[in-house]
Amino acid sequence: MVQPMPHTTNGGTEFDPAALERTEARFWREIWDSVPAAVGVAKGVRRAEFGPVQATVVAASSEQRFLNLILGAAEADAAAEGFVDEAVDWVREQGVRGFALLDPNLPGAGAAERALAGAGYAREHDWMRFVRDAHPPRFKVAAEVEVVEVDGSGEAAPFGAIAALGFGLPAWAASLFAPLPALPDWRCYLARIDGEPQACAAMLLDGEVAELGIAATLEGGRRRGCQLALLARRIEDAAAAGVRTLFVETGARVPDRPSTSYGNILRAGFEEAYLLPGHADARPAAG
Repeated sequence: MVQPMPHTTNGGTEFDPAALERTEARFWREIWDSVPAAVGVAKGVRRAEFGPVQATVVAASSEQRFLNLILGAAEADAAAEGFVDEAVDWVREQGVRGFALLDPNLPGAGAAERALAGAGYAREHDWMRFVRDAHPPRFKVAAEVEVVEVDGSGEAAPFGAIAALGFGLPAWAASLFAPLPALPDWRCYLARIDGEPQACAAMLLDGEVAELGIAATLEGGRRRGCQLALLARRIEDAAAAGVRTLFVETGARVPDRPSTSYGNILRAGFEEAYLLPGHADARPAAG
């Protein structure tokens, strides 16, 4: 079997888009699977798989893109075998507005785009995927920011609350993220200023690949270097764990709308690898 040629950033970092997609699916799958059962039932936190396509929804937050996500639709034959249509139908049955991200490097991307358009989805809100290797951070971080790693103990209690508040979600949504510090292969962190937690971030270690995410900051910690310090710590810890490729995502640049997150990621040595076209259900959520 012929192995696919690795992709390379402009700076020379090699990466495998298929491997990044697998880690991305695992990232969201493990978040959903760790949510307490009572919260899952009360808030409609559900996950389903249709062949290579994964759908994760939160009925109580029917319009939040990243909480109602379809991944894997660009895998080979996902559209041809009807899996994309099945995922779209299931997501609609949950009463939410689905959002699909397509990796243009995968063989089924074109067919998936056509299937989504036929099902009433429209292009909306692309994401950018960034990649870097594990070379040491070469940027300065704010001296006033202290980064601490948290596990499943009481010290981790603010993690879920900061994530929910920082993302603009209701207080109950802390339960979506609070279990992560206790999960295997997850590394979770808080950034403190004057001893007070002001930001959080996480990282999933998946063999030689690491995905960085769940980066949120409270109002009092913004523009004070919290997220840049959290990026530096995760890069260092990923390298120590044997990771070769790190990736992270945020919304694509929009003219006249500066993004602090986008700028921090570039400052941290990540490169723009490729755009992930977003496709949202053009029909209003039934719920």
